Amino acid sequence: MDNINDVKEKLDQLDRDGYLLIEGALTPDETEHIRQRINYARQQGWEEGLNAVGNMWFDTLLDREPETYQSLVGHPSIRPYLEGMMGKQCQLRSFRAHINPGPYLQEWHLDFYGYWHEKREAEKHRYAVSTVSFNSTFYFQDNVPGSGHLKFVKGGHLSEPEHLYPIDRPKFEAWCEAQEHDILHPNAGDCVIFINHMPHQGAKERDDMERSNVVCHYQVTPMHDAVSYVSRPRGYVGTFPFVN
Repeated sequence: MDNINDVKEKLDQLDRDGYLLIEGALTPDETEHIRQRINYARQQGWEEGLNAVGNMWFDTLLDREPETYQSLVGHPSIRPYLEGMMGKQCQLRSFRAHINPGPYLQEWHLDFYGYWHEKREAEKHRYAVSTVSFNSTFYFQDNVPGSGHLKFVKGGHLSEPEHLYPIDRPKFEAWCEAQEHDILHPNAGDCVIFINHMPHQGAKERDDMERSNVVCHYQVTPMHDAVSYVSRPRGYVGTFPFVN
């Protein structure tokens, strides 16, 4: 970043749109090295599973190969934004890699399903604080038009989606499809930062495309482990990247 005003402008954009596309967040060498290591993890059978929409996920790579993956946690290219948002309260909630080995159309979803519920709960208690979380997703292939994309419900971080509590999956999906969308096409080495209660959907537009990414979820503490979230928390000790 050239100066603090650049960070402020980007964070104003994040507030407005719910996401930031950081182009060239990783160098070509970083991108290719991590891409190869994710493929190696698949060869070793380290994945947790492959779901019905074509998403294979890995939750243990940061622990298995910290020399490869630790650099993505608070990476210098996105650190000014994370620090500008959360400061030392920034906590790594989870670290997850993905491979989409075949056809892939992600279901519409939130990463932080419990956001609106937790917000209402906080309002009931005098000193409770409503929490928030963010996602940084690093891409390792070009998701150009015709190959892949990341789609958001436009302004989806600003108001509660319909059919969420309790979730009615078919109605929720139909509601998301009916909204206006923002569509991104991140390239290899790019990073997308977005607010985790924003409905979104990733997809491959070409079934034979190689597609992988790494997701770091960050949360502003306090945030208890029982919140409804897409991934399990890593715990407390050692998860605050900006506390030295």
